[in-house]
Amino acid sequence: MLNISEQRSSMSDDNNNNIRVPGQLNTHLQSRSSAIDSPVLSIQHGGSNAMLTPNVNRGANIRSSSTIRPVPGNAASIGPNAVEGPASFSSTARTLISAPLSSTFTTNSPMDVRNGQLESLEKKLAIERKIQAGAENLLLVLDSKKPKDAKKARAEAERALNEANVKIDQLTSQVDIIHSRNLKQQSESRTRMASKFRGEPLLPVPPGIATPIGTSISEEILSSESPTWSLSEILQSLEERGQRPEIYVEKANTLVHLLKRHQSLKYDLEWSAFGKRVQFMLTHESREVVSAGYRVARCSIADIRSLQTIKELNTDIIVINSLAKDHTSSDARSSVEREQALKFVRAFLEIPGGAKEISRGVARALVSCAEQSDDRLRAMCIETLAEILIIEPALAVAAGAVRILAQVLADGPAELSDCIVVAFLYLLDMPTTRQYIRPGHDLEIVFSSFTDSYAKAAVSDDKLRSCARVISSVFKSWPGVLALSMYDLRTVKSLVESLKIPHIGVRDTVLELLFDIFRIKPPSWSSTFLAGRRLTTYGRVANMKILEPTLPIIEDKERINLVDHFNALLLAIFSESGLLDSLLIILEEEDGDPTIVRKSTLLVGEILKLSNRLLPRDLNTRLQMLPSLFRCASQFDNVARKTATSAVYQIDSLNRTLLRTGNHGGTHATRQSLDDGSGSARQVEQVKLKLNLQIDEPHFRSLILDSQILTTKNHTKWKMDALLELVQGSLLNPKRLDEALKGTKFLKRLMSFFRPFKYRFSEVKNTKPNLRLVRLGCSLFHTLLQNPEGVKYLADHKVLRQIAECLAQLDPMSGITSPDPLFSKARLQETLCSGYFMFLGVLSTDSNGIAMMERWKMFNMFYHISELRSRDDLMFNFISAMDFTTDGHPRIILSKALTTGPRAVRLFATNHLRSLVEGCRRPPPNPLMPPSMATTKSAETSQWAIRLLVTQLYDPDVEVCKTAVKILEESCNAKTSLEYVVQCRPALDHLGEIGAPLLLRFLSTSVGYHYLNELDYINREMDDWFHGRNDVYVDQVEASLARAFADGERSGATQEPTSFPDADSIGYVPPHFYRELAKTEEGCRLLKEKGHFEEFAMFVKDNADEYEDIEIVTKVKGCLWAIGNIGSLPSGAPFIENSDIVEDIISIAEASKVLSLKGTAFFVIGMISRTSTGLEVLDGFGWDAKVTDMGEFLGYCLPKKLDSLLSLQTWDFTSGETNPSGRITTYSILGVDEALLQKLLIAMTNLSNHILANEASRELVKLKQTHPDLFQSPEVYCQALRILESYRYRLPVRRFILEIFERKCVDTVVKAPLKTGGLNGTVSVASSPPPPPPLPPPLPLPQLNIS
Repeated sequence: MLNISEQRSSMSDDNNNNIRVPGQLNTHLQSRSSAIDSPVLSIQHGGSNAMLTPNVNRGANIRSSSTIRPVPGNAASIGPNAVEGPASFSSTARTLISAPLSSTFTTNSPMDVRNGQLESLEKKLAIERKIQAGAENLLLVLDSKKPKDAKKARAEAERALNEANVKIDQLTSQVDIIHSRNLKQQSESRTRMASKFRGEPLLPVPPGIATPIGTSISEEILSSESPTWSLSEILQSLEERGQRPEIYVEKANTLVHLLKRHQSLKYDLEWSAFGKRVQFMLTHESREVVSAGYRVARCSIADIRSLQTIKELNTDIIVINSLAKDHTSSDARSSVEREQALKFVRAFLEIPGGAKEISRGVARALVSCAEQSDDRLRAMCIETLAEILIIEPALAVAAGAVRILAQVLADGPAELSDCIVVAFLYLLDMPTTRQYIRPGHDLEIVFSSFTDSYAKAAVSDDKLRSCARVISSVFKSWPGVLALSMYDLRTVKSLVESLKIPHIGVRDTVLELLFDIFRIKPPSWSSTFLAGRRLTTYGRVANMKILEPTLPIIEDKERINLVDHFNALLLAIFSESGLLDSLLIILEEEDGDPTIVRKSTLLVGEILKLSNRLLPRDLNTRLQMLPSLFRCASQFDNVARKTATSAVYQIDSLNRTLLRTGNHGGTHATRQSLDDGSGSARQVEQVKLKLNLQIDEPHFRSLILDSQILTTKNHTKWKMDALLELVQGSLLNPKRLDEALKGTKFLKRLMSFFRPFKYRFSEVKNTKPNLRLVRLGCSLFHTLLQNPEGVKYLADHKVLRQIAECLAQLDPMSGITSPDPLFSKARLQETLCSGYFMFLGVLSTDSNGIAMMERWKMFNMFYHISELRSRDDLMFNFISAMDFTTDGHPRIILSKALTTGPRAVRLFATNHLRSLVEGCRRPPPNPLMPPSMATTKSAETSQWAIRLLVTQLYDPDVEVCKTAVKILEESCNAKTSLEYVVQCRPALDHLGEIGAPLLLRFLSTSVGYHYLNELDYINREMDDWFHGRNDVYVDQVEASLARAFADGERSGATQEPTSFPDADSIGYVPPHFYRELAKTEEGCRLLKEKGHFEEFAMFVKDNADEYEDIEIVTKVKGCLWAIGNIGSLPSGAPFIENSDIVEDIISIAEASKVLSLKGTAFFVIGMISRTSTGLEVLDGFGWDAKVTDMGEFLGYCLPKKLDSLLSLQTWDFTSGETNPSGRITTYSILGVDEALLQKLLIAMTNLSNHILANEASRELVKLKQTHPDLFQSPEVYCQALRILESYRYRLPVRRFILEIFERKCVDTVVKAPLKTGGLNGTVSVASSPPPPPPLPPPLPLPQLNIS
């Protein structure tokens, strides 16, 4: 709400009243366009005034002909921070002030013309804003009056306010356009001028010229012509000593902005001069200046060479001192300095090879910060150490980072555990990096939260969940599974045994963890089951799912699911660890927690179902028998017999419920079971439908009365179940329909409810419960179309005419308009008005319905509506609701939307074509539609959709082309669709890599092979895959697996489309050229002629034992995937049989030192087992695979002896943390007493031992008091730094050691020329005095008790 002064200023200058009466407001609004010939602009600031009186007409260029008469004392008001007085044109005033003082001539440049237009627009904008404010004030005043008295005035004020808002939007957009053009021209002019003058300016600016008013130093420098000159001026100003810290900080900030804006300056720096300025700032007494110095040093890093130059400035010592500052201090300057020091260290990681330049002392400083639980920088230090562990593991281990990172894995925080576990798993993969992880300790420490819970009084649930999340991540990677399977599955068995601990929190967390590891998605009724309700109540849930219409989905049976194969291995590992026995112990407990028992029962049922689907027959049989449970249930003298019998019953009942609901455990498998129960449920629904058709008249009238529709018009009191039973069943009988039309008001009441202009159905809020009304309306329209009497009734009813009128309100050619149309965007989103499109979709399925729509010219209006660029939502509703199975207007409108619609409409329509093509993974139809409308699409409809998709391949938008390629690729799952797509002969050369998957699918048929051979595609692509594409394929498969195992895999919408595979193919083997080639006889013949398979097999045999060269390992993986894709086909089995490559692949899977290569060989073995020939060969080497009862090979292959696959030899742990090399062994420093020096250094060393720390600290304080010169020696300080680098200290202890030395000692060490001998080399300071006489031999270092 505006105040009175602003209210007055919004009216005319001579108006002294508080508000205007409506007539006066109308007069003022009509005269809004009057010219302002001589405006007087007053800028008020305190008591100062300045009168700006341009003598120009409206629209003239004010900047070129204005005169300014400054008033003394007003300098402060002429700037960007000046306070605007009432009725002041602030933007115009700034424009006038920013004009040059010497601009006394006129010019006709384009920028000056635009400035004149800008000023004119700003005047108009100011007038409109005043009108807007006046109208708002008038509305506020009218709110206090009676509505009847102020009705006319309110309407006039609202009209004025709306007009002002529209004008303001238009003027603001025009002002923004002019501003953008001016900025563009200024940048182009600046670039042209900078290209003419390089290096030092010809005429330097005299130092006496001040900065323009209202601009800062940084703005002045950033807008200068030569960045080189600006840089030299800043460096020259930084050379001046004795200035205030604020000046140095301002200069440093300006320098940082300059380096960021001109990136090339980093490569032209003269470090002999620049380094001195940086070192001066880093050694300054002010912490703000030190922080600014870190920023300058960080922004000046360009490459590894500049990084090494910066390090020669002894920045390591400065960083160590900064990170040791008091983290508990309330002084913000200390926190800023520590934060900037950490950012400076992190800048090393962003440069290739920069991590090698981080010294051990700096890494120790990071570890000490990470170990301090109350340090604000702890999380950042932990993340930095995790990155160092990946990039430079030797440095991280030498600094003791592995200990703290493993501790964070076990103790939290949980948000840091994800990045740390990734680092550990990365190191476990290769033997060269595996040596930095302690076997059986660093990863297994996470399990201690579960195994030690029995001895602890209380266990934190948050800590258990955090550890469970880490364990789940470990079990979803090959290095993690193989590392946890060492020592005879010791770690897995400990996790399973923790289920026997009578702790509710531990058991509940472990059960949830097992659900996650096996990727089991609990059924929808699991929460009800865990609450203790009976299983018989779930039948309705299952039947409701089956009631929803489902179309047959043509699944590509040749797709290979790698996630299921990995799940089979996990299931076998946990089976060997005794998982079922531990779960059955929970079920047999008499006093167990009911929720835990039910959850265990649910898990047992899911595991049995999963094993029946994934595991080979022998292993599956052992699991299904449950010998311990049945043994306990059959012993009549056993006390636990009753509990065991109840568990058997619960498991059996649960399995029957799982079978009835068709839950597949949340995996990607969509293979329909032969006995899933859906057919029997569908038969039950058909029987119920027949019974409803045959009800007698009394029963029919009773149903009508039960629906409550004749009793009340309030739809919230209607019985929806009874209404749906009537509409979908009884009214399909012609006799019952005639009775409802003539004998009762049932249909009249119901149809009246759906009329748009009754504002009953159209005003219902769009919520999930209210969608039942949409389903009721669709069923009613569908039922009426099934009977001639119903067709006649519907054709003559007002509902269709009113729907047509609603569409006419949006048709620009109809002549009918409405200020608030019923199909506005807001109503379609917030109410059930979108349901009317569903009703029209029901009409489009029947010829009589099409005739009704043509009668009311609805298709004509849809043709016009499709051309509206601002209402994409209308086309979305039309496309998703209409039926396109018959040729007619809907198809024409869809074709028009695909070719001429906006991008969003074209993309949506292209995606909708997926539901019309045979062979695609079509989503189920809208559940709001009647069940009987779910019909199979005809071949003609599929071919029509394919033709449209081929047309979409030439769309100008790349995303539309990608979508069309994806849908066509899916359609190739059906042979008929594949042949028709090839028959269309689409040209995909313009799409490049986007169209490659579709061309690969063409290879799987002889027709497609010959078509591609004519284009010379096969030979070029074959050479491309042979020479490099196989390596890219390895990255694609591993990215797909990583995405499948990642938490929240379906929510990664922020990922780039090219980073990961499509969501539907996550966890599956991507299309491979050699696999598609081997599907035809012509392709196998070409493959044999080229000899590529033999080349792959030979390369695998020659490099099976490679583990050092990553490139060779990647090529071996690529060859293995090529062999597996060829061998997974019956036509490719002869290649496998004749090459004897299976034995080498098994050898890699069992004995390779590269863990990810073992996993690749495991998956390839599963692919080979998909043929009878391959399975026979594998059986001879002791491997077994899952085969269905119908003889189908699923490709889930496991060794009969699991130890052969899980064998991983232990390794020697390499640690540099306790390595004595680099530590102090002598106490010889020139000019210092050896005994005193030895006493000092031993005391510093003892500070790392918490037992001796107190005595050592007192000793140091005593030495400081008795021998202060000892703590002023640079040589002693260097020895102290070496001790800090060699031993582990807590952060307060490090701060105590560093602060005990004098400040001037630190400056001397930093500024003196140092000679370093590497990470643990000796450090010496150059001294000018001559060396003293030689001293006696140094004393040996005594043995210390250091923890």
